[in-house]
Amino acid sequence: MTDPLPAFPESAELVARFDELRGEVDRLVGIRDLTPYGDIDPIRAAQVSTGWRLYYAYMLGVANDRAHEDVPLLLDFAERTPRVVNAIVAQLPPGVGLSAHEGPYAGILRYHLPLRVPVDDPPRLRVGQEHHTWAERRPILIDDTFDHEVHNESTGTRIMLIIDVLRPLNPVLDLLNRTCLRLKRRWSAQMIADANGDI
Repeated sequence: MTDPLPAFPESAELVARFDELRGEVDRLVGIRDLTPYGDIDPIRAAQVSTGWRLYYAYMLGVANDRAHEDVPLLLDFAERTPRVVNAIVAQLPPGVGLSAHEGPYAGILRYHLPLRVPVDDPPRLRVGQEHHTWAERRPILIDDTFDHEVHNESTGTRIMLIIDVLRPLNPVLDLLNRTCLRLKRRWSAQMIADANGDI
């Protein structure tokens, strides 16, 4: 777990516009029931968490058409920031956790900006041997290929902005990474559709 700025300097804008971003995400979760991960990717969710709730604003370079209205600031940031791969709103309801697991793809780093965090017994993250307690406005960047898990034992819901960004690599590996991500793009439309909540 690291300070995001050295590897993802563009993230300073997200912190600077925190109140605006949180406002639009509050509106989103007020009108949509975000979809449980178990309904989006049942096989992976069975290993990680079926109750984690997600909304894909931008996935593998493809915009969610609803995001133009739902989260325009977030989508605008994703579309004009070349290193952004995915932009996700994630809810972790009370009592829901993410079991220990490793991210499936090493070509990205995962940025977290906590938008809403319960004050009493706030949710916690473990990455490898490091432990972190979430706090609003305090972003972190993780390498999710390390074993990690999340616990929300509070009575409140944690709401997180997650941005996946290209891992810094030498030019040859960077080209290979971008090519692999373009090939994965064929699944974007289906994943976005599956994750679009009911209005």
